[in-house]
Amino acid sequence: WKEYFLEFLMIFLAVTMGFIAESLRENINNKERLHNYIQSLVSDLKSDVAMYDSSIAFNNSYKEMIDSIIVGLNEPKKDLRKVYLMARQLTLGSSVVSPNTKTFEQMKSSGDMRLIRKQTIADSIGMYYQWTKKFDYWSDLQRQRIGGVIDVNDKVFNASIFFKIIKNINIGSVPENADIITHNQELLNSVIMKHQYYYGILNLMNQRCDAAMVQDKQLLKMLQREYHLDNE
Repeated sequence: WKEYFLEFLMIFLAVTMGFIAESLRENINNKERLHNYIQSLVSDLKSDVAMYDSSIAFNNSYKEMIDSIIVGLNEPKKDLRKVYLMARQLTLGSSVVSPNTKTFEQMKSSGDMRLIRKQTIADSIGMYYQWTKKFDYWSDLQRQRIGGVIDVNDKVFNASIFFKIIKNINIGSVPENADIITHNQELLNSVIMKHQYYYGILNLMNQRCDAAMVQDKQLLKMLQREYHLDNE
């Protein structure tokens, strides 16, 4: 029976060591996978900060144009060349706020959020990306405001001059005697109203970008501190 016991003991030890080795291997793999995920999250958050900064700067430049356009339309007897140029430039595009959620979505879909043991960190990550989903709604509202401006521009601006500008975007494309096609106060008020709505959504987007950037930087510091990524 001693031989059987020894054989059993050897088998037991072999199986136990196998389990231990497998557990260690899985633990090492999980740590490596988590490290890669955190590095990717940090990279995503840094790119988001740059995007927020860029969007705010872009929106501020557009707000300045809107302010000049409204001033110009309120005083249409003055030189309108710059007003024409800015009014045409204003509808050529807009800032796009689209936070990078690739790493977060990958962790969720694969079930690898479980690798983050600290609940406070997991909650902070989830809260940040849940909050940034609201940019979908705000961006859609911004597109509506741009559409509103486009829809009323033909009430006061000369389409032929707009066409000249789009072919060569500089002040030289605008005739020196450029004038609006109507001085009807009701129509001018309608156009100014649409422009101020657009100004308002740009203000809102800047506020939302500022708020998102605060959360972003807080989460970034938390991850760098917890996973010792300060120098990476």
